[in-house]
Amino acid sequence: MERDDEIEVRALDGVGREVITGAFLEAFADYGLSLDEESLWDMLRRRGVRLDLSFGAFDAGRLVSFIINGIGEHGGRMTAYDTGTGTIPAYRGRGLTDRIFGWSLPVLRAAGVGQYLLEVLCDNHPAVKIYRRQGFETLREFVCFGGRRADVEASITRRAEAPVEIRRISVAELIGFGESRLAGFMDYDPSWQNSLDSLRRNEQAFVCFAAFDGDGEPVGFIASEVAYGDVSLLAVDRRMRRRGVGLALMAALLPEVEFPRLKALNVDSRDVAMQAFLHSCGMAPTVEQFEMLLPL
Repeated sequence: MERDDEIEVRALDGVGREVITGAFLEAFADYGLSLDEESLWDMLRRRGVRLDLSFGAFDAGRLVSFIINGIGEHGGRMTAYDTGTGTIPAYRGRGLTDRIFGWSLPVLRAAGVGQYLLEVLCDNHPAVKIYRRQGFETLREFVCFGGRRADVEASITRRAEAPVEIRRISVAELIGFGESRLAGFMDYDPSWQNSLDSLRRNEQAFVCFAAFDGDGEPVGFIASEVAYGDVSLLAVDRRMRRRGVGLALMAALLPEVEFPRLKALNVDSRDVAMQAFLHSCGMAPTVEQFEMLLPL
């Protein structure tokens, strides 16, 4: 715990859920996020939040700035993932993020964390500047896509035919195909929030479909957190591409989606084929993000 000028920095374990929710929604009110308490905590659960390794700045007991971390393995190393950093408007410009971050690093190292991972909007120049000042380096760039569910349906309905069988499966069945096989379908490693570990953390929230060839072998899959329209994973065996498998998977998923919009977050900017596919499905780029890493 650190105190200075009435500001106290400490871990968030023991802080009420409603306190964290209120500070988060106030800090991001000007970002246009459509979050409520339930959707916020669904997101934090999926991203592996650990409140004992998340930190906040308090002014007279009021949470005014925070860094909320997920903890898990990434690239074979124990990793802290910044799942939300924010400061309420009245306290911005006071260096609180730098202060929380500097205070938290020794705690994370002591807990065995070997690296710190985050994503930040490319055009959020103040935040990018802070992270680079702290030593973060850019690993890759992501493009996020979105589109109205009705537009996606209109774009794919008449083209969703493929020489495969589409079956609904569970997250456990998807993982049971084998991580090496699933990775072989993909052209890039998924981001933290789209990883298989992320699906494992909240299995009941995801709907998955797989495509099977004539020999009963899986040749593609899709996974979505349907309550929020988030298409988390979509991949097709390279040998089966351009044969309508991806469209058939999207068509199978659409009736399950409960949200009026679909999102495909964190598509690697180098994956031109996936971006072209999402365009063909009636989705368009919304924002771009940097993925950044700091070895600890």
